Amino acid sequence: MKVKVRMFGGLAERGRSEEVLEIPENSSTGDLLEILYLRYPDVGRLAGQIRTAVNKEIATSQQSLAEDDEVALLPPVAGGANVVTGLREGGATVQEAMDAVEAPDAGGIVVFVGTVRNHADEWGPVDRLEYSAYREMAEAVLREVAEEAVRKWPLSGVAIFHGLGNLRVGDHTVVVAASSAHRGEAFEAARYGIDEVKVRCPVWKKEGRGEDHRWVGLEEAAPPTDAEGPAETVEG
Repeated sequence: MKVKVRMFGGLAERGRSEEVLEIPENSSTGDLLEILYLRYPDVGRLAGQIRTAVNKEIATSQQSLAEDDEVALLPPVAGGANVVTGLREGGATVQEAMDAVEAPDAGGIVVFVGTVRNHADEWGPVDRLEYSAYREMAEAVLREVAEEAVRKWPLSGVAIFHGLGNLRVGDHTVVVAASSAHRGEAFEAARYGIDEVKVRCPVWKKEGRGEDHRWVGLEEAAPPTDAEGPAETVEG
């Protein structure tokens, strides 16, 4: 089967920026990397620093490939830290975030996971959430927050994913992962990431139970009351 391979930054100089390769059926990302590292030894020397993405999503070495998949080899971003962010239909995944921030120089990874709970403090039982977003702006904000964390702390990687669409109790709404040589910086960065996303990212939440729902933060003011009845209308 054929797959499209892309390399970026310094990797493109050591290998090729783009090519189509014929590989065996049922190959995994790891199998493809072995082929590429043999084909381009200078790329293989950087194997511990390279991330892979399949069809624009971070992938593990065990991920199966299919005909016409696009596989990208990604070097670390400026500053040495890997930054991966995005919106995820149906909820965010912890494994994707972990894979994105793993690095040989990381002594610890801290992951914050937001989940759908079965109640709202002021509204009562909840059996589902629905998230919608101003997608282009939300994606930019997620990236911005992650890059801010990289500038603030000496990190190996940061990943921030926010769920979209319909989610059930227990589903992951947002995942923030940070890796660093020492745990302290990773804890600080993960906390910063979720705190900033909560106040800056244009994502809206609708809580639901049965046939009822409400948009969180969009509460209508109660109409004014008058003990003496409605005000008199004066014409003229």
